[in-house]
Amino acid sequence: MHWTERLAAYLREQLPAAERVEVRNPRAMPAGASNETVGFDLCVWADGCTWTLPMVLRPQRETGILAPYDVSRQYRVLRALAGTRVPVPTAAWLEPTGAVLGVPFYVMSRVRGETLPLFWHGRSERLPAAAAALAAVHAVDWQAAGLEFLAEGTAEDPLEAELGPWRARAERLRIARAPLLIALGEWLRANQPADARVALLHGDPNPGNYLFAGRQVVAVLDWELAALGDPRSDLGFYAALQTVFGGMGGPRGETLLSEAYAAVTGQQLTSLEYYEALGLYRMAIVMAGWAGRFGAMSAGHTLEVIARRLAVLLGPQWEG
Repeated sequence: MHWTERLAAYLREQLPAAERVEVRNPRAMPAGASNETVGFDLCVWADGCTWTLPMVLRPQRETGILAPYDVSRQYRVLRALAGTRVPVPTAAWLEPTGAVLGVPFYVMSRVRGETLPLFWHGRSERLPAAAAALAAVHAVDWQAAGLEFLAEGTAEDPLEAELGPWRARAERLRIARAPLLIALGEWLRANQPADARVALLHGDPNPGNYLFAGRQVVAVLDWELAALGDPRSDLGFYAALQTVFGGMGGPRGETLLSEAYAAVTGQQLTSLEYYEALGLYRMAIVMAGWAGRFGAMSAGHTLEVIARRLAVLLGPQWEG
């Protein structure tokens, strides 16, 4: 039986009033480097009527740059955000066992919109909307929304709440003892800003994770890195992503996104250099996962790029 038939049979069970269910027009959808996304049309017949619903299938990958993956966790985040001001697709069904398609998956609504390239390269009419959507993420009452499970053991320390899962990734990749990661981890623990607080984080607020209709953000996508931590951490990860892939930002961690965020929220953003350094810690681990092994990452000069940027942000002792 083709996988679309198995999926249709599963969805028929979830829709007991339906007389017939078909999965039509499956196609791979543009997605980030770590995601697998399949669009399809869900056709439902009931009571003499036919509905065609645009849907998305998110199967769980077994390997990848951000392994291990957990679609159940992503589904829970989307469900929790459904009642908030953050625009997200509707998470409809979760199959956590792998019994239907061989891997766990969830199905969500397909939102029509336009994605953008990885970076903001100049002023854009859409940039304030993206910054406002990110601020809405940070404003979510994560406890009331039932997102305590993102704390992964602690929500009292903003740095530990976020960094713990990344240390676990580094251990799995066998790079946790890399000198740069050890030194940077110790520096981050010793220098966490006194005004750090815990909020919901998207995890990767690059422009490609927003869907736009004109100037409006109609959906925020790709929640696999959702976490708890200080809101500036999202801005710092975007800055770090830009450092590794798109060129260095301002000398104190500023980017076009952080400037837009400050403008739409009216906040004065401090300690951005610290949060870019935190983002660079994460990027070192991301790139290790991308390369598959630490030596390959080093050969690609990622660590050298990170060290040079740390020297700009934190002082010349980080270079060399």
